[in-house]
Amino acid sequence: MKVFIGGELEHSISDKFRKARNSVIEYMDCLCDISYINELSFYVFCLKGFTTNPLSRYSKKRNRIELEILLPFDKFETANDSQCVEILKQSILDAIENYKNKNIPQQYIDVIVEKMKASINEFVSNKQHYCLKRNAIEHYSYGYNE
Repeated sequence: MKVFIGGELEHSISDKFRKARNSVIEYMDCLCDISYINELSFYVFCLKGFTTNPLSRYSKKRNRIELEILLPFDKFETANDSQCVEILKQSILDAIENYKNKNIPQQYIDVIVEKMKASINEFVSNKQHYCLKRNAIEHYSYGYNE
């Protein structure tokens, strides 16, 4: 399955969004072996003063799920890079978890959600392990040099 994340954004947050999107795409690599859906597409709106009811569509011909996401502009604009990743990641998870379509069995959606959550947990666990290891090395190095 291919994953696409794009959208309409205020220019002032385009770099933050790009960085967050690239990080979130890493979490979604775990979905590449899913063959019962060809593409999962997210269209994100993050515009000042913009509101909409996000839509969801399923293209039977292309076997593609399209989900719209409305990110809170003020929150995204003031967030740091890691918070932006969390905002986007959680918004994507929420959109998938809440997606319902009579043409797609619910267990297919559940598998996508579970794979993403497992990937996120594994990434966080590996990152924490790396940070602990790095801190231990730095601590040892500083202690050794004193």
